[in-house]
Formats: sequence, C-alpha cells, structure tokens
Amino acid sequence: MIRFFHMDTQIPELRSQLNEQLRALDCRVEAQVSLLTEMQDFMRRRAEVHQDYASKLDKMAKTIQAKHKDQKVKREQWELSSAYSCWMVLLQQTRRDARDQAAMAEVYHSNIVPRFTQIQEDVHRIYKRCREIAYESHEELLKVLHELHTSLRTYHTYQAEHKAAQAKLASFQEQKAKLQAAVPKEKLDKSKKYRVIEKEIQKRNNKFLDAKLKALKARNEYLLCMESANSAIHKYFVEDLSDIIDAMDFGLHNSLARALLTHQSGQECFKRSLQTSIDDLQKTITNLDSRLDKQKFLKYNNAAFMLPKKFEFQGHKGDEVCQVQVTREVQEEIEKRHAHLVSRLTGLRAESEENWKTIETAEKTLLEMLNRRDYDVAHFFSDEAVKNASEMRVPEAGSMKLRADHQETEAFYLNKFREYTLSSNLICRLQSRYELLRRALGDDHASSASPTPARALAADKPKRRRIGRTPLMGQPKLFGGSLEEYLEATHQDIPLILRSCIRVINLYGLHHQGIFRVSGSQLEINNFRESFEKLEDPLADVSDASDMNSVAGVLKLYFRELREPLFPTVFFDQFMEIAQLACKQEFVSKIREVVITLPRPVFVVMRYLFAFLNHLSEFSDENMMDPYNLAICFGPTLVPIPEDKDQVQFQNLVQFQNLVNELIKNIIIFSEDIFPADGGPTYEKYLSQDSLELEADVGDAPNQDDFDSEHTASEDDSVFKDREISLPIFGSEVLEAVAQFDFVARSERELSFSKGDLLVLHAQVSSDWWKGAHRGKVGLIPDKYILLKIREDDKDRPSDLPAIGHHHHQLQRRPSSSSDSLTSSSLPAPETPSSPCGPSYHSSFHSVLYTPTECGGHQQQQSPHTSCLAPNMTGGLQAVTPTHGKAPPLNGSSLHSASQVSQALRLCKLRA
Repeated sequence: MIRFFHMDTQIPELRSQLNEQLRALDCRVEAQVSLLTEMQDFMRRRAEVHQDYASKLDKMAKTIQAKHKDQKVKREQWELSSAYSCWMVLLQQTRRDARDQAAMAEVYHSNIVPRFTQIQEDVHRIYKRCREIAYESHEELLKVLHELHTSLRTYHTYQAEHKAAQAKLASFQEQKAKLQAAVPKEKLDKSKKYRVIEKEIQKRNNKFLDAKLKALKARNEYLLCMESANSAIHKYFVEDLSDIIDAMDFGLHNSLARALLTHQSGQECFKRSLQTSIDDLQKTITNLDSRLDKQKFLKYNNAAFMLPKKFEFQGHKGDEVCQVQVTREVQEEIEKRHAHLVSRLTGLRAESEENWKTIETAEKTLLEMLNRRDYDVAHFFSDEAVKNASEMRVPEAGSMKLRADHQETEAFYLNKFREYTLSSNLICRLQSRYELLRRALGDDHASSASPTPARALAADKPKRRRIGRTPLMGQPKLFGGSLEEYLEATHQDIPLILRSCIRVINLYGLHHQGIFRVSGSQLEINNFRESFEKLEDPLADVSDASDMNSVAGVLKLYFRELREPLFPTVFFDQFMEIAQLACKQEFVSKIREVVITLPRPVFVVMRYLFAFLNHLSEFSDENMMDPYNLAICFGPTLVPIPEDKDQVQFQNLVQFQNLVNELIKNIIIFSEDIFPADGGPTYEKYLSQDSLELEADVGDAPNQDDFDSEHTASEDDSVFKDREISLPIFGSEVLEAVAQFDFVARSERELSFSKGDLLVLHAQVSSDWWKGAHRGKVGLIPDKYILLKIREDDKDRPSDLPAIGHHHHQLQRRPSSSSDSLTSSSLPAPETPSSPCGPSYHSSFHSVLYTPTECGGHQQQQSPHTSCLAPNMTGGLQAVTPTHGKAPPLNGSSLHSASQVSQALRLCKLRA
C-alpha cells in the first residue's frame, strides 16, 4: 500500500477539488441571481415610489443601503461582479430621480421589471446546462484517473511477477552451476538430476521472458495513461473551466445592459440637470466586463481553480525508465496504435473544426438577438403616449416568438459547445499519446503519418479560441485591459507603450541611476497614460533623460494595471516551485517548459521585456539596478500574490514575495536561455537616435563632385553644419577602420561586414555614416560600428587635435564591463601640451585626462596612474590603465571612433 500512497491521496484530493469547484460555481450563480433579484426588486419598488415623489425615494434608498450593510457578509461576492457597480450607481441616483413620475412608472412596470425576470430565468437555465457540462467533464476526468490507477496497479503487479520469475530462474541457474561443479563432465549427460534442472531452467526462462514482456507492456500502458491523465487535467483546468464560466456568463451582461439602457433611455428624457447622473451610469454599463468578472472570481477562489501538479512517474523498485520503450516485441503493436491515433486525430480535428465554425455562427446569431436595440422608450414620453397607452406596448405574440427563437438558438449553441468541449478534450488526450509514441518511434518514422506538421517554430501556434467573445466597441482598452485582446484588436506584436518606453530608456536611460526604483512625476505619468490610451506616442520626440523616471513609471503602471497579470495566476504554484530550484540548469528547463505553453502574444511580450531588463542590468554599476533590484521593482507587478496566499500569515507573504523576487531575478539573468528565438519581434540592444529611420536620415551617397565642392566650404560651415567632411590632416590617402560589431545591410546602399573586418573609408557623409569600401564593394558604413585605425606616422601630425569624448552629439552609452577597451605599454610621463586646442597625440600614448573648458576647448589633467584614452565598444572614450609588458594593439596602431576624430577636426578648425 505504500507504493500507491501518492496516487491514493492525489486522486481523492483532485476529486475534492472538483467538488469544491461545483460548490464555488453554485455560490457564484446564487450571488448573481440574488443580485439580479435585488436589482429587480429595486426597479419595482422605485416604480411605486415614483408616485409619491422624492420623500419616498429617499426612504427606499436608505432602506436598501441598510439592508446591504446588514447582509454584507452574505454578499461579499457581489463585488466580484462588474454588475455590482451598476447597482451601486443606481442606488446613489435614487434621490435625484423625482420627475416625470407617470412616464417613468409605466417604463418600470411594463419594461424593466419583466426584463429582470427574463434575465434570472436565463441565468438559471444556462447555469443548469453548463453545470451538466462541467459534471460530464468531471466524470471524464475521473474515468481517466481510474484508468491511470488501474494501469498503475497492473504495472506494479506485472513488475512483481517479472522480478519473481527472474529470481526463480536465477535460483535454478545457481543449482545447475553447483551441480556442474560437483559432477564430472563425462557424468553430467547421464545425470538425471542435471537433465531435470536443464528442463526446469528452460521452463523458467520461458516464464521469465513472458513476464518481462508483460511488464514492459504494462509499463508502456501506464506511461500512456499517465500522460493522457496529465493532459486531460491540464486541458480542463487551463481551458475548459474558463470556457465553462464564460458560457455561464454568456448573455448575462448583454441582457443586463439592455435593461439598464432602457432605464437610461428614460433618464435621457429628463432635464439637463440629470446629465451627470446619466454619464455615471453609462460609465458603469461600459465597464460591464465578463472577462474581468471571471478574473476576479478565479482570483477570489484561487485554491479551487489553481492548476494542480502534474502526475509524475512512480518507478517500481528502482525502475527509472520513464519513457515508452519500443522493443522488437512491441514495435508492431505500437506502430499500429500510432497509425490508429493518426487516423483518429485527423477525423476528430476535422469534426472539431466544423463544430467551432457552427459555434461561431450560433454565437453571432445570439449576440444579434441579445443586442437588439429595443431599449429606447422615448415614445412613452410623447404627447400621444397618454391617449394611446395600450398601443405603445409590444405585442405579446411577437415577444413570445422572439423569446422562443432565442431559447432554441441558445439550446443549439450550448449543445455544440458541449460537443466541442468534450471533443477538444479527447483530442488533447489523444494528441499527448500521439506525441509520446512519436518520440518513442522517432520523428523520422512518425513524420509521414503526422496529423499535424511538427511545430518548428512556436510562432506557428494558433490563437486560442474564446467562447462568448463580444465585438470590440471603440478603441481597445490599454490600461486595465487584456494584453491578448489589445494586441489582437490593434494588430500589434508588441504594445506601443512597451516599444516606446523601452526605446527611450535604451537611448537615454541605461546609465540613469535608480531607473524603475525612483518615482516619476505623477502629472507626467498621467499625461503619458492618456496619450498611449489614444494610440498616440508621447515619447516620439524625447531627446534626453529629463523625464526618464516618468517613462519608467508609466511602463510599470501599465503592467501593474493589466487585467490579467503577465504571469498567469493559475500557474502561481508552479512558478513558486520553480523559484525554489537550486540547480540553475533545472530552473531554466522548468521555466522554459511553462513559458512556451503561454499564449503566443504573452510569450513574445515576456521575451521582449526580459531581454531589455537583462540589457539594463549590464549597466548596474552605474544605474544601481542589478537583476535583484529590478526583480524587487517588477516582481509584485508581474507576479502578484493571490489573495488566499497573502492573507494567511505575514510570514507566508514575505516568503512568497522573496520567491517572486528570486523568480524574476533568475529569469532576467537567464533570459536568453529561457526564451527561444523562434520568430517574432525581439529586443535590439544597440539602438541609436537615428537607427529607427536610417533610410529617412541618410540620403543617396554623394558623388565625387560633392566631395570636391565640400573641400572649398568655409570653416564655419565645416564646423556648424552637418555636411560631408574630408580629412586632409591625414594626407591624401584613405582612412582605415576596424569593425567592432557585426552589421547586416538593410538596403543596397549599405555594406555588410563582420566584427574584426578591415574597412576603407573615403569620406564622411553625415554624423552617422561614412562612404567606404569593403571587399571591393562601395557603399555606406555606420559610424557607431567602427573604430578608426590611425597609423604611427599620422599620430604626430594633428598637434592641435583636442579630446572630444564629451561632445553632446557624440556622447554614446558605454557598457559597465567592456572588453573592447584598448591598453598600451607603460611609457614615460606625458609632456606638457603646447597647442591651445589640447595636448598633441604622441606615439607613446601619454596618460592624459580631459575636462571641458568654458570656451569649448579642453584642459589637461594629470592622472594619478599612467593611463591613456581608449575608445570603448560603442565609440566613447574612457581612461584605461596600460598593461605593463604588452605592446600597443594592432602593431602600434591606435583606434579612435570615426565620429570623434571628425568632431575633433571641426573643433580644431573653429579654434584656428
């Protein structure tokens, strides 16, 4: 019994969890019905009170408020529904509505109250049907679990028989060996006992082989059942439960909105003094959101709806083989099962696809029925309404016909939904078995019979189908909305707010101390938020780091207000278990398995965000934001702790928060290993101010006439205007540069090259581009990807060349740990410069530090240690302590950023 302890405890726990789900759903529908009943009673009583004017309205409002206060404990789930805010607004408006009493009384009696009766009937009818579907799903799950339990017992039984047969065979073989040792060889053939033992060994060997084959088949069947059970449970908890709840809510909010819009139509006939009340009610109606209600409900009942742990293989006495094995004895049987699965899956997928198309059609028809514009009651306030009151009412026969059509379509829709749910669950189970057999047989064998081509890229993952999806009205909701629905509505891969904020931080905020930790201006954050909600980019013209904390603040605010957190709450327990893993390789493997199962839009956004955070953490020595500090800022936002977790003990809350921080920290560190580059937009580390629109910034490459004419330009133009620059200070020979990064051309005018390639530069056509050649091909070369190679004989020429590392046009970001800094050998102390523009560049690489002067030049400062100015990996200059005993790099040549040398020449001309 010890062997089956985990299975015998896990299955009852799962059964208890399923029963708890049904109880939670019962409580939910009771709360919905009680809320609707209360709203109906509210409307009926208000119609009566309208006859007695404002005093009775005020009395009714106080009575209802007191009742709600007294029953606050019973109604604690009311706040989980977005309809609750509608009821609260209605209650607050009661004292204001005291006009047009006769007309409003007729509206309430003949229109609104019957609507609530219909809504309650709809809720009861739909819930009853959906509960039956949920119960059928539970029965299917229990059947699968029973099959798993049976296969486990069979597996252990056959394994025991196999071990026993093996032991008996070994016993007889030992007797045979003893007899052979005791009896001479010439007498063995005549020994009757020896012949008996040989026959018994042959008999026991046959039994052993038979028991081994049975044990192998039993283990394979057990593994298949276990995989099927895990897939079925995962499918039910992740998808089916959500769809069942959506189906329960289908039409509720639409019908409720119609009833409230009827009330609103009557209110619109009031005087302008009531316009504020009408606007408040419209806002609550707009905020009716079944998805949000579902999210709140799941969060409130987190324990009941949390995805349970996967079943793990329980080996028998050291049996560690946890994969389906294909041996010669069972290969034919497994191939037949594989072929049968292929055929069945193909048919089921086609049937499921047809069911889904039928569901979409029925759903569209139901939405048209539910969204009929029959809530306009303006005709009740016309001059002829009193005379022809009976004619104003809707004919009862027509109403009954519409009602019958609605119920018939609804029944058909729910029946198809049931078929689709059960068939998709079956497909999920069969697909898991198919994948397990395909891996056991080998991809090459199974590829020809595959029902669906193997997914080489996760980007091919189809979008998840949603039940009860209502069409979007107006612009999608960014803050407080759903990430998936927003991206689907706007046809974006990455939200504009994420791309824009990360772009600005990449350009100007990587070195900003306390980024994401220091709060920004609330006014600026609100302005940014309003612009992003309008699908505008308020950061398009940002050119400095003055608003960096506000940019970071609006990005955190966006993730914090998402309706569904970036890390789904249903996976919270799994995330916490993974966060406790000590082995980093196991952590990467486990978290990768989880994130690739997330919806594709969520996965792409998550990969983009964590690649950026990983890049940001590389500058932690300057911005003070290492991966753990970033995790402290983003952990509570991305992985909120469920309410039932943080309300037990404060100590538990601290423990969970530490695990959340550890999880986010490790994902930031190992983001490249966790998120596969399987297509879709990815974060680009090395951005420049003009990299987003290089084609617009750089025109066609100028011809030689343009170069010649530029040589005759005035010195003022050469300094202040961004024109083409020639470098006569280096002689008539062309310049050479070394590529610091790989670059892939994005147009025919650009050149592609690899890191370390030697490039020939002819002239600089702008502050960001050079005209040059590589391997005989002429084109444009980006300045930020190269460093100039200055020959020894040219170093003595520009005696007035200033240090230009501080010019604002050439200021570029530098990683905290750069391996591209250059060192030189230890040399004598520098000589005092004689040029007014700064120290001369001597071949010995003297140790000099520079600071800008008031007149725009630079002053020389003696460094306490012998060092030199060397360009870093992005083109900026940094002081580097030379390494003793090593020769200067590149055979005595030094490297300088092309844009730095160009700027130095401009300043020298201006000085002259």
